[in-house]
Amino acid sequence: MLEGMNLPRRGGRMYKNIGKTLFGFKPKDVINEMERIDSEHQARIGKLQAKIAQAKEELKKTEARLPELQKQLDHQLSKERQIAEVMLTAQINAQRIEDQAREKAEIVLLKAEEELRRKKQELDFLQMKVNRFKEEFGETLDNYKKSLEQIKESADDIFFAPTLITNDKMVVKSKIQDISS
Repeated sequence: MLEGMNLPRRGGRMYKNIGKTLFGFKPKDVINEMERIDSEHQARIGKLQAKIAQAKEELKKTEARLPELQKQLDHQLSKERQIAEVMLTAQINAQRIEDQAREKAEIVLLKAEEELRRKKQELDFLQMKVNRFKEEFGETLDNYKKSLEQIKESADDIFFAPTLITNDKMVVKSKIQDISS
């Protein structure tokens, strides 16, 4: 058991518990110190082996959970792919809808501009008709004024006697004769 053990050099800490003799160290103290070091070493080995066993147990548990975790990861990746596909589809659809809306808006705008142009032409045509009607109506009024002036001048020249209308034809004839004479 003492073979292969490296003892620290003189002046090191381990020599505290070892008594000295004329020819070196006391063999009993050296053996006791070596047994103490060996027991410490064995205790450390035991602790390390316990830690190794605990780590192996945790490794087994982790390895046992690994398929479940891999399954969850695959499931989450699948969901992520689905979400990405949905987002891509939604973006494509949104772009398509936006393009369609623009096209419809352009068509509506063109129709509205065409309708506005037609209404403007119609309004211009109606304005011309109104102006022509005003001119014609003014001319007609002027003609009526002229006719009215001519009638007034004629009435001043000719005495107009009211005629009494009766059932008797003779009276009417005599009145007509009176007026013409």
